[in-house]
Amino acid sequence: MCSERIIGWDIGGAHLKAVLLEQDGKVHQVLQLPCPLWQGEACLHQALDQAAAKLGVHAQDRHAVTMTGEMTDIYSNRNNGVNNIINVITNKFPDARLSVFAGAAGFLPTSKVAQATQQIASANWWATAEYLSTVMPRGLLIDIGSTTADLVPFADGVVIAKGHTDVERLRHQELVYTGIVRTPVMSLAKQLPFGGEWIGLMAEHFATCADVYRILGKLPDNADQYPAADGGDKTLAASERRLARMLGMDAEAGDTALWHDVASYLQECQLRTLMDACAQQLSRRELDHDAPLVGAGTGRFLASILAQRSGRDYLDINQFFAIHNAGQNHVPADCAPAVAVAALLQRKMNLPVTRRAGVSV
Repeated sequence: MCSERIIGWDIGGAHLKAVLLEQDGKVHQVLQLPCPLWQGEACLHQALDQAAAKLGVHAQDRHAVTMTGEMTDIYSNRNNGVNNIINVITNKFPDARLSVFAGAAGFLPTSKVAQATQQIASANWWATAEYLSTVMPRGLLIDIGSTTADLVPFADGVVIAKGHTDVERLRHQELVYTGIVRTPVMSLAKQLPFGGEWIGLMAEHFATCADVYRILGKLPDNADQYPAADGGDKTLAASERRLARMLGMDAEAGDTALWHDVASYLQECQLRTLMDACAQQLSRRELDHDAPLVGAGTGRFLASILAQRSGRDYLDINQFFAIHNAGQNHVPADCAPAVAVAALLQRKMNLPVTRRAGVSV
C-alpha cells in the first residue's frame, strides 16, 4: 500500500479533471471543472485553485500529470504548450513532487519535460489504456467525452495503438473528434429526414450534442458545464428550439415527439461514425473475439451500444477502481485519464517497473 496521497491531473483544453487517490488505494474525490484554456492561462490558474481547495492539496502530496491542453490556440505549438502548462503547475505547487506522464516513456520529472514534449503532448489516452492493461488481459478502450472519443486496443500488458501523435491517431481512427456535449450538431450530418423529405443542416453553431442528448434524456448530470450555443437555458424546450434552428425552423414547427425523432437520428449519425472507427480497430484482428469493449468518459453509454452492435461484452471502467464515496458528482469513469495516471504512479511507487524495449527520452 502506498504511504502517500496522489493527485492525478488531466489538463484539457476545455476541462480540468482531478482525482485524489488516498493511501488506502481508493479514489476519494473526482472533479471535473470547466477550464476554457483557449481564453488564457488565467483560466487554468483559477481551475487549479478551485481543485486544490476541494481536494485539500498539501505539500506532502505526490502529483501525476497528463494533458491535452497544449494544443489550444493560445500556444504557438505543442512544445510551447507543454512547457507552459508544466510551468503553471510547478509555480502553483512549488513544493510538489511532480511526475509528468509521457506515454510509452512513462513518468518523467519536470527537469526532463523540455526534452520530451512530443511524448507528453496529448498522452492522456495512453495512461487509461496502460492502466487497463495492468488489470485485464486484453480489450478495446472506448473513452467518449464531451468533445472527442479515444479508441485504444491493448493486449498482454501492452498498449497496441498504431498512432501516437494526434495526426497519426486521426489517420488510424483511434482519435475521433466527436463527443456528447461540445460537438456542434452541424458536424454530425449534412441533412436530416423531416416531413418525408431531406433537409440540409445549416452550417451554423446553433446547437450542440448536449442538446441532442438532453432531448433524448441521456445527457449525464454535470456533463454539460459550458453555456449553450445561444447562451440560453438548458431545458428541454430550449434544446428543441436550438435544434429546430439547425433546420431553419422554429420549435413550433413540430412537437416534442418530432424533435425527439430528429435527435434520435443525430445520435445514430454519431454512432455510425464511432462504429466505423470501432470496426476499424477490431478488423486488425489483434484482439480475440472474447476481448470486451471497456467504456470510459461521460459518453460511455454510447460505448455500450457499440459493444452490443459488435457482438462483444461491455465493461464499465468504474469496476476497476475502488471508490471511497459513491455519492460524488463525478465518478472515476468520467475522468479516467486522471485516475489512471494516479493509479499508475502508485503502482510505480510500489512495484518495480520494466521499461518497454525501444523507449527512450
